[in-house]
Amino acid sequence: MKKLILAVIFIIFVSCNKNEPYTPPFDPKKAILGKWELIQIGNWPNMYECTPWGYTEYLKDSIISIHEYETGEYYISNMKYWIDDSLFHEKYIREDGHVFIQNYSYEFYEDKMRLNMLDALPIFETLIYQRIK
Repeated sequence: MKKLILAVIFIIFVSCNKNEPYTPPFDPKKAILGKWELIQIGNWPNMYECTPWGYTEYLKDSIISIHEYETGEYYISNMKYWIDDSLFHEKYIREDGHVFIQNYSYEFYEDKMRLNMLDALPIFETLIYQRIK
């Protein structure tokens, strides 16, 4: 009986590793939730490091909020998002009522999110965000 108890304790100890990398939830609607800092921009795989100016927070009700580090401002933006199995969509409504929708392909890995802009010809089409606590 003591050997069985020791074996169970050993298995629990070995399986509990604090250094395991973060794994995002399988459901992209859950994986997107939270606070994200932009850490790299570029054209995949040629990426450039960038210094985070703040963070973007994706809330459960499809609202995007922004926090700027320099000013300390936190505000709800006039952008909304939705995500499905293949695309991430952002909708921006300008003050004059014009609506712009930007589509991205996406990938969640470790504690990062990679967005590749579609339907546009930007200077930099790939954005990599780091999840923050």
